[in-house]
Amino acid sequence: MAELVWEEAGGGRKVTLEEGPVGIGRAADNVVTLKDFSVSRHHARLELRDRKWWIVDLGSTNGVKVNGTYVQEAALAHGDTIHIGNFQLTFREKTEDVSTTGTFLRPLAQFRKDFPLEERESPAAVAVSSRERVLQALAQVARTLLEVEELEPVLDKVMEAVFQQLPAERAYILLFNPQGEPQLRQARSRKGTSLQEAPISQTILDLVVKQKVAVLTSDAQADERFSAGMSVRLHSIRSAMCAPLWHRDNVIGVLFVDTPLATGCFTSEHLDLLTALANYAAVAIERAQLNDFIREERRIRERLERYHSPAVVEAIVKERLTGAERHETREVTVLFADIVGFTSRCAHMEPPAVAAFLNEFFSLASDAVFAFGGTLDKFIGDAVMAFFGAPLPQHDHAERAVRAALAIQKAVEEWNQTRKEKGLDEVQVRVALNSGPVVVGEIGSSTRVDYTVLGNTVNVAARLEEQVAEAGQVVVGPATYKALKDIFPFAHLGDFKIRGLTKPVAAYLLERERCS
Repeated sequence: MAELVWEEAGGGRKVTLEEGPVGIGRAADNVVTLKDFSVSRHHARLELRDRKWWIVDLGSTNGVKVNGTYVQEAALAHGDTIHIGNFQLTFREKTEDVSTTGTFLRPLAQFRKDFPLEERESPAAVAVSSRERVLQALAQVARTLLEVEELEPVLDKVMEAVFQQLPAERAYILLFNPQGEPQLRQARSRKGTSLQEAPISQTILDLVVKQKVAVLTSDAQADERFSAGMSVRLHSIRSAMCAPLWHRDNVIGVLFVDTPLATGCFTSEHLDLLTALANYAAVAIERAQLNDFIREERRIRERLERYHSPAVVEAIVKERLTGAERHETREVTVLFADIVGFTSRCAHMEPPAVAAFLNEFFSLASDAVFAFGGTLDKFIGDAVMAFFGAPLPQHDHAERAVRAALAIQKAVEEWNQTRKEKGLDEVQVRVALNSGPVVVGEIGSSTRVDYTVLGNTVNVAARLEEQVAEAGQVVVGPATYKALKDIFPFAHLGDFKIRGLTKPVAAYLLERERCS
């Protein structure tokens, strides 16, 4: 390994070189940032060629000197001086430990070589004692993390491990949302106090995530990458480390620790430990997120399977898990089916018999609704409410609803044949449908929601079933009639005054005997 050291306002600086390329320039996205207008934004680059470091001029305004001579590119040897603008940097072959004013960058690619965590090698396979200590410490942490299945407890365990293994006073976990934006998920002090914000600048976040390096600074106040952030000054950060939450090549967030007021609190061994911990944490977090995803999908399925056909359930689950809107306006057809004379019938039945009777009716009605891709909204006493055209758009929702109504009446007739053979009386059902715009989606409180439809279209369908339809009939409203008058035979029943509406509503009888 090698390093660059130089002097600037605030003291000495040092960057450890492990893998190239390493950008040098005035812009903040360089690994070595030199804040002076004598330095071009992207002035030079260090490259590792056959285990030897080279300096390359990137077409800078003031050029690059090595040992006092301008070069376009040159191989570097221990002790060489590099002049870039007003700065003199010294190249050293041997890396010393982090000084009280140094900055240490740890590329993940090099870390994988030194610490083969993903290959599950034992500590005995790694000769260096510091590596043994890191791996031994992480072995216990890994077992603890991977035993926890839910996300929030995993994050709590990560925090516990940080304070057990590192001399940090504060720790922060940021996770990226599906849009790639960092969100603070945990922020805590060593004493257990919750913190409200993370003092990490966008520059250092970009450096860690995009270049996949772990960063250690012994004095953030003297480090351009950290001190550029207002939060660094406001929170009086000195010693700090930041590592990506990484698994293979996937970075899902960052783990940031710091110690205010004191400098030089962390060593390169601490950075290795944080980097390894971040790897185990990322694996545990991804596992917990997958478990949360599976639990949410199971919860959605269990609730929806009571109301939808299997094909519709698949579509709804996909929409919910991708963050679709909770409700929207949609054109649908609403269906109500009700047992005629149910109240008087129940007066002579025991409660278990009533429940069994309703279960038979609800089952046959649900089967008919599902057969034509409808959504079972709810059971209201002895009535069934369903709708067609949502959550999946169905251009033929009115036709589907009418065919489901015909299927309900046919199923009731077959049910009556079975009841007759058992010496039971006949059951009669009336059905009404209405088409139009509704609000459809998950409606309810913070503790209970139902996937349902709301609006005047629903009210008219309910009133047609209650006030107009008679036993054995299927009655439709004007919009349904208009959509289907060339497909099914209808007879105009007249215009009816519907409770709650000022204008009469035309009602049409579906002539079942003429339906093919």
